[in-house]
Amino acid sequence: MAIVMLMTLIGCDRDKVAADTQIAESTTSVETTTEKGTSELTAEEKAVVDLFQQGKYEATITKADAVLLRKPDSDIAYSVKGMALGLLGEPKKGLELAQKAYSLNEKNVSNYYNLAMLYKLQGQLDESAKWFRRVLDVEPHNTWSLYGLATIYADEGHDAEALIWLKRAIETDSTVKSVAREQDHFMRFHNNEKFKQLTQ
Repeated sequence: MAIVMLMTLIGCDRDKVAADTQIAESTTSVETTTEKGTSELTAEEKAVVDLFQQGKYEATITKADAVLLRKPDSDIAYSVKGMALGLLGEPKKGLELAQKAYSLNEKNVSNYYNLAMLYKLQGQLDESAKWFRRVLDVEPHNTWSLYGLATIYADEGHDAEALIWLKRAIETDSTVKSVAREQDHFMRFHNNEKFKQLTQ
């Protein structure tokens, strides 16, 4: 099952986060996964997601606001707007919107992921890890949540755990190898033999 995991957003630097976003776009589907199954987005919600995927964050916010005028219970509009605000340097506001999205639809797994990313942007790694694990409770092989946990462990200096989660992420999607080689989270691992084996 695919999730509108709007991006990998695994780094906390906004420029790096924006670059990470492009990595996952080719695998991002315009559907949401809930604990009860998959549901299609409305055309307007899809337009919000499309703008976000194009990196047009201000336009995303404008379109999300228009969607919310007509559909004030759109968890997707709140969630995507929250991610856009986070990337534009307002992660606290973004987190508030993602929490609102979650309160509107606690079954939408995309909301779990977006909460994880916004907590990560704010440096709240324990909360971020909690929400990545919630995604994995529903989708045990979700690549970017596995990778998200790997980066958290790497950033916290828990090398063995980081490599375990990185291996799991790579097993689900080999493109993770190049991402891990390029991101700051794993820079200090470049001389680590296990890291080299995993990412070659």
